Formats: sequence, structure tokens, C-alpha cells
Amino acid sequence: MALATGWRFSPQVIVFGLTFVAIFYAAHGAVVAFVHAWWSDSFRQVEFVMDEWRPNEGYPYIAGHLAGSDEASPFHLPGALVGERRVAAEAPSIAYAPGTQVPVWWSEKAPLFTYNGEPVNAIPVAAMPVRPGWGKVVMHGLLTLVVAIAGFLATGWVAARFARAG
Repeated sequence: MALATGWRFSPQVIVFGLTFVAIFYAAHGAVVAFVHAWWSDSFRQVEFVMDEWRPNEGYPYIAGHLAGSDEASPFHLPGALVGERRVAAEAPSIAYAPGTQVPVWWSEKAPLFTYNGEPVNAIPVAAMPVRPGWGKVVMHGLLTLVVAIAGFLATGWVAARFARAG
């Protein structure tokens, strides 16, 4: 007589979840490249003038304005502390100093969001000297597809090999 526990070991669920994590990271380049390719005509280099460092409870940012304007900028640059230095997060070579002008890629038409902590708009030119185009979208899209296929195949293999009913 067997004692049924109602417990089932399904390791494929772990592999399935890890597949989605891998897809998320693989798609990062495709998302950033897509925004730059789709709104390519509207991106231009503008000068962001640093005005104020804001600690923001552990998520610092640099507030400022666009050169030639007295109004606050529609975006902030993420900040970081490197040792005791206050720097721009995407370009640690750019130290915070009030009045410093930082060239950034900016589009008023493109969305302003972050993917995996990296902005897709308002990126310092020092962090992205050349904007990505459709070639990068295709390359990162194919990489994402390969990661997805490999992950789902691994999920099936693990399910067939290791899943046990209890």
C-alpha cells in the first residue's frame, strides 16, 4: 500500500521560470534598439545642464534643464555614487557639477521609460556614442528567439527526465 502525499516534484517549472528571466535580459537590447530605430528621425543631441543632485532615498538622480531653456527638463539623468564621487549612472566618467553641460540623445516623440534599469530615451552620448538601428533590433530579436527556443527545449527535456509524481 502506497501513501499518497499529494506532492509532485516538477523541476521543469524552475527551468520554465528561468527561461522567462533569460528572455527578459536577452530582449533588453532589442527594446532599446527598437525605440531608437522606430523614432529615429526625431532623436537629436541636446545639451542637458546639471542643476541639482537629488539623493532620492538611495536612487539618486540629477535634475536640470535643457540648454537655452529656463524650464525644468522633461527628464532627469540617473545618478550614482562611485566611491565619494557623484556621477551620471550611464556614464560614470561624467561627474556631477552644477552648470555642467552633458550631451544626451533626446526625442520628444519617443517614449520615456526604462527597461531593466536602462533608459531608452535621454541617454548621455558618452554612454551611447552611436544610436542603434534596425540591424541591432534584428540581431537582438534573433538572440531573444534563440534563448526562448533553448529555454523551452530545456524545459521539455527536464520535464521528461526528472519530473516525478509523489
